[in-house]
Amino acid sequence: MKGLRGVLRSAVLALLALAVISGGSFAAGDLFDDDYKDCPTKTRLRDGQISDLTVARDSDEEGEVNVSWVVTDPASWGLGANAYSTSLVAILDDGELHTKTLSLGTSKATFDGVTTGTEVTVQLAIVVDTADGDYLISDILEASVNQSLTEPAFMTTAWMKVTSPPPSKDSEPDFAADPVDGGTLYYVGYNENFGNYKSSSSDLMTSPSTPRLRIGLVHGGEDADARDDVDFDAYIVRITDEGGDVVPEGDDVATVASAYGDGKLVAGEHTTGDLIGSELNNVRINDGGDIQVAMQDAASLSFTADDAVTSGQGLSFILVAALTAANELYVEPPDEHRDFPIDVLASDETYTFEAWAVNDDGEVISPVASLTLRPIDESLGTTNVQDYMNTTGVSVDLVVTEFTVLK
Repeated sequence: MKGLRGVLRSAVLALLALAVISGGSFAAGDLFDDDYKDCPTKTRLRDGQISDLTVARDSDEEGEVNVSWVVTDPASWGLGANAYSTSLVAILDDGELHTKTLSLGTSKATFDGVTTGTEVTVQLAIVVDTADGDYLISDILEASVNQSLTEPAFMTTAWMKVTSPPPSKDSEPDFAADPVDGGTLYYVGYNENFGNYKSSSSDLMTSPSTPRLRIGLVHGGEDADARDDVDFDAYIVRITDEGGDVVPEGDDVATVASAYGDGKLVAGEHTTGDLIGSELNNVRINDGGDIQVAMQDAASLSFTADDAVTSGQGLSFILVAALTAANELYVEPPDEHRDFPIDVLASDETYTFEAWAVNDDGEVISPVASLTLRPIDESLGTTNVQDYMNTTGVSVDLVVTEFTVLK
C-alpha cells in the first residue's frame, strides 16, 4: 500500500485518467484553447512551481518580446518518469498566437516577429503530453504589455504662419494661423531654442542658464487620454557613437515634460511675396546625397529672420517667444526633452539617437524612433553675439556647430 501511494504521488500521468472521467476542475485560459485539456484539482501540481511572469518589449529589437518567470527545481515536482513528457508552454498573443514549448527548468524565452504597436498577452503553464492529448497540470500564469503608442519623433514639419494675431498674451488661444508646407525643424541643438552656437564664456546668456545640448521629442498621434490609458511615464533616450558604443551620458536616460509656457519656436516673419516653406529647416539635411541647407546658411530667404540676431555669421536665429504679431512663422516646442552636457558630442563624429516610450513600470510601450546626426564644430574666435537672450550684444569666444541629419 505504501508503494502504491508513492507511485500515485510521483506519477501524475497515471492520475490523468481521472480527467477523462471527472472532467476539468478549472477552465483553460483564452490562449490555451481546446487543444489543451484540464486536470482535476487533485491531479494538478501545487502552486509555486512557476511564478512571477513578466513580459517586456525589447528596445533594441522592436519585433522582440522577452518573457521571464521564476521556476523551482523540477526535480522537486514529483513527476517521476513523466518528467520526460512534461514541458513548459508559453503562448503569446499579438492578434495571432505564437507558441513555444520549453524544457523544464527554463526561466525565460524570446519571441521574434511580434507585431508592434499593439497589446501583447502571454500565458504560461506546465503541460504533460499523453497519448490522450496535452494536459495542463498547473495554473496558468498571465502577463501583458501594451505597446499601443506610436513612436515619438525628433522633428516636426508643422510650421505655421500667424494670420490673425492675439492682441495680448492672455488671448493667445484665440489667434489664427495657417500651415506652411515644406520645412522641418529638428529638436536638436543648444538650449531651449535648439541653437547652433555655444561658448565657454559665462557672459553668453542662455536658457537654461547652464548651457546644454537639448534633444526634444514630440508625441505620436495619440492624445493625452490614450497615453494615460497605458500609464505613459517618459521617453528613454540612447545615444550611440559611430563605433557602436553607447555614450555614457546617453545610456538609456529619461526625458522630462517640456515647459515652454506660451513660448513658441519663432523663425521670423513673412509679409510679402511667395513664402518658400522648404527654407524652414533649422539643420543641414543629407537625404541620400540630396542636400538641404539650414535656414541660417541660405544665401537668401523669402522671409525676414528675427532682427535681434547677428546676421551673416551662420548663427541660428530661432527664438523662444509668445506670438504677438501677424505673419510670424513658428512651430510648437517639443512635448518632452532631455538636456545633456554641452560638449557631449565630439565634432566630426556620427551619432545615432534612439527613443522609445515607457510606462510607470519601465516597460517599453512604443516602437523605437531613430535619428542619425553628425555635428561639425567651427571656432569663430571672439565674436559679438546678439540674440533674444543677449539683446544688447556680448563679445565671447564662439563655436558654431553645423548639425547634419543623415536620412
